[in-house]
Amino acid sequence: MIEAERGIRPQHVPATVNLVTPQQDSAQRVSENDPATRVMTDLKIITPFQIESSASLQNINDKMIACGVRLLFVSDPQGNLSGLITSKDILGEKPLLFVTKNGGTRDEIVAQDIMTPLNKLEAIPLEQVMKARVSDIVTALKECRRHHMLVLESRKDGDFVRGIFSITQVGRQLGTEINPSERATSFAQINKALG
Repeated sequence: MIEAERGIRPQHVPATVNLVTPQQDSAQRVSENDPATRVMTDLKIITPFQIESSASLQNINDKMIACGVRLLFVSDPQGNLSGLITSKDILGEKPLLFVTKNGGTRDEIVAQDIMTPLNKLEAIPLEQVMKARVSDIVTALKECRRHHMLVLESRKDGDFVRGIFSITQVGRQLGTEINPSERATSFAQINKALG
């Protein structure tokens, strides 16, 4: 009888029940003076989405849609990080330029053909991010005219991509749209962009 009392007894789900949400709310509102880490996607907490360098544009697009992201990390056949690819890369002019230059068809293009390789990427050291504010990140993204910026963590066992900033996500959290092609040149312009 004691054994039965310790057993698991399933119950009906109540009519009013909600899902538990992660503690790191990616849509949580911030201000320009908040720590930059509040708008960083921390890859220690959130698993990044990857795709192989041999993936077709259709496979890349399908995975982005399925995962609800606009950026995928690209890995080589050995599983090493080799670059990144964005929705703008696959839906913009890059495929047409590649076909014009190299021949072939759009269906023959794979991730490695139009991705941004590691040696062309820029990253902010984690130490700088830890001291930065949200407004610093907005300025950096605008100065570089980028939609995404990586965060690099240097450890004893090597360098790692620790996080990523997305201008779309930062804008969402600030409650405004930020255009990276509009380069902010003064603090007043940054404040205006931040609303």
